[in-house]
Amino acid sequence: MKAILGRLSELGLRELAKLLTSAGTEGLLEIESPAGPARVHFRSGHIAGAITPALVTAFAARAGSFCFRPGPAKGILEWIPQEEFFARLESQAQQVPAGGLSAGGASGAPEGSGAADPLAELRESLAEIPIPGGGVRVLIVSADPRAYGTLAPDWRQRGWEVNLSDTPRWPDGPPPSLVILHLPASGHLPKHGESWVALVKRAASQRPPVPTLWVGGLGDPAIRHQAIVAGADFMVPAPVSEVGETARWFREELTLLADRLLARRGGGEGDAGAFRDFFLALHVDVSPGEVRASLLRFAGTFFGRGVLCEIRESVFESVGGYGFHLPSPVRVWRGVVPLEDVVVERRPVRLSDYPEESTAAISKALTSRGGLDRTEVFPILTGRECLAIFLGDRPLLEPSETEALAGVLARSGSLLGLA
Repeated sequence: MKAILGRLSELGLRELAKLLTSAGTEGLLEIESPAGPARVHFRSGHIAGAITPALVTAFAARAGSFCFRPGPAKGILEWIPQEEFFARLESQAQQVPAGGLSAGGASGAPEGSGAADPLAELRESLAEIPIPGGGVRVLIVSADPRAYGTLAPDWRQRGWEVNLSDTPRWPDGPPPSLVILHLPASGHLPKHGESWVALVKRAASQRPPVPTLWVGGLGDPAIRHQAIVAGADFMVPAPVSEVGETARWFREELTLLADRLLARRGGGEGDAGAFRDFFLALHVDVSPGEVRASLLRFAGTFFGRGVLCEIRESVFESVGGYGFHLPSPVRVWRGVVPLEDVVVERRPVRLSDYPEESTAAISKALTSRGGLDRTEVFPILTGRECLAIFLGDRPLLEPSETEALAGVLARSGSLLGLA
């Protein structure tokens, strides 16, 4: 496994510890905080290392960057259970006076380090890790691609995969994270408008919907109305030129709008995305059985009990779980409405949203006492295909806090060894 880098603003020390413990991974975590460097070792739910001012700053402010290097630790004399270690760390963090943390933490590097882009090394390292279905994919459909000659390379430097096409056609493979439609000159719209509107409808029909930026064609009331009704998220006028200040404004505006739409959809940066990418990077070269075990351990921090089920032609069959009594594989016949909704729509569902008769077969198969009214079911995907589902019961966190688990599950299907 290669070294994994990231920002503490996206993945704090507690979250890192949770993921490392679920993966059963041992190694060294090197931290660059606004107060300087720090180092701690992880092994089997235990941490070793000095609680220094730099580590306290990194923990309290979630500021700086980290690098995890897997491998056995040598010469460590004292291993502390990680909850005890964090209790000590939190106690010291509470003693830091107000204003005692450097405001420079937002830069992700110590003051004076001269690091212009703290994510440069992260992008390079993650680019070498083959994470299936990952990243932000932007589809740009433009009858005249000249306006994107500079924009597309800039977005690729952000780590976005940009597909530039002159034909309004839905792409093969995984759906894009964002669609940008730059219409041809208004004189051509009456003849070609239907195919552009159809692409907006296709994007809006995805689950979750793919946001759409509509560029140009605003002078045609009929086309504009059809695009809005079809589901276009934002409409901007086309630039009057491919060069000069107005072209620069157009590129800046489009980048800001793309960032906002991706963040709203959850396709941009954030805690859930960081959880997902770090988990997958930890598991790119381990066996499918180990990935399943890690996934269940990770899910155990969100739900008191859970079961992982493979989707077969006629049944949902358990391939692992915890908390439930599973002396042998549990099978639920295909056709149970809540489970089929997860497969077809590729989104989580709550069993409490369904009538009791729709969930009776699940309760019977799991011999669950007390019902499953607090149960959620999540899809496990490979691209857009749902290969398995995870059923979690007795939530340990608020429903809104399961986004990180949903993100990990949505991209881990190819690692589970399920056909």
